[in-house]
Amino acid sequence: MVGLMFLSRSKENLRKQMVLMWCLAWMCLIIVGTVSPVSTAHNLPQCAEGDYYFEYTECDSSGSRWRVAIPQRPGECKGLPDPVQGTDCTFSCGVGEFLEMSSQECTQCAAGSFSLGSGIRFDEWDDIPPGFSSLVTSLDNTPNRHEGPSCNGSSWITRGSYVESNRDECSVSLVYAVHLKKPGSVSFDYQYVDNNIFFEFFIQNDQCQEMDKTSDRKWMKLTNNGEWAKHTVSLKSGTNVLYWRTTGVTVGAKVVKPVLLKNIQIEGVAYMSECLPCKPGTFSNTPGSSSCKPCPRNTYSGRGASSCTPCDTDTHYALEGSTECKPRPACSEKDYFQIHSVCDKEGKTQVMYKWIEPKICLEDAPDAVTLPPSGKTGAMPTLQPWLL
Repeated sequence: MVGLMFLSRSKENLRKQMVLMWCLAWMCLIIVGTVSPVSTAHNLPQCAEGDYYFEYTECDSSGSRWRVAIPQRPGECKGLPDPVQGTDCTFSCGVGEFLEMSSQECTQCAAGSFSLGSGIRFDEWDDIPPGFSSLVTSLDNTPNRHEGPSCNGSSWITRGSYVESNRDECSVSLVYAVHLKKPGSVSFDYQYVDNNIFFEFFIQNDQCQEMDKTSDRKWMKLTNNGEWAKHTVSLKSGTNVLYWRTTGVTVGAKVVKPVLLKNIQIEGVAYMSECLPCKPGTFSNTPGSSSCKPCPRNTYSGRGASSCTPCDTDTHYALEGSTECKPRPACSEKDYFQIHSVCDKEGKTQVMYKWIEPKICLEDAPDAVTLPPSGKTGAMPTLQPWLL
């Protein structure tokens, strides 16, 4: 469970509501007189370690807090641990560590997991992570609203290792709220290649006030095709609501290229109460890791791996960072290329054929092609004028 500092306000409210409902339930039982709390508690079993978890209370004006035990299932056991003085509100563990709540001490992450210490990273986008949401608005530039673009289906779309913006004329924001106990930062990688889309990043406080209106920080710069740029912004302590907003302009029938986001990392959270498992295709083989490494070529891994499993390279292959081994296909003409050697004294050259590396195809599979023989001599091909 990620520490309280990471939790969205909706999760915090849900937890508070659960505790409040637990208390109200006991009050109701006492008021109606149907159950005697003393006799009921007397018959309950003693709470075991798995019957509760620890959380910190809100910090007071002096920066202090208490560690309290919260029952997993209220009313099913007795004898919860007493509240104890908690760590300082600005306390945090180092990279590769998590805060073990029972002892309130920093502990190294086990192999197969990692920790940023006082940070959190979002690098898996199979689904929208908890705490993120989409905010959609329509650019109503038409006299009649119903004639304008419909934004009901507009949203950021998850693509596994990144998230992709909408492709229409609607304004869609990817929103994430985080509460920091100390100043921190947010960084992310992005691709932004189409100027038919406005792409901005900005931060608001809990009063919906924009915290930094500097234009060179708010409006993202275009990137070259296929290149990722990194953007980093400082965050103040307290509540920070992060907005990644895209708006299509003069799109019409033109197909636009969406904005891509990945590797969102937030620094300045107070602690992590557990380490994060390595995502599939990566591993960490030493305790206390701050990140996970991609599996080498022809190996693969599942979630939380401390090592990668080799493929049977006679029949299968895997690219770097793979989550599974794939069958090696039969070789085809697309698996090799042709080059020419340097001209000899007679002005002739040799034609050479080579397999594309890394070579994954099978030469002895049914219907496989073989590599054409090299060494045939001939005149150097004449370059077309447009290639000169």
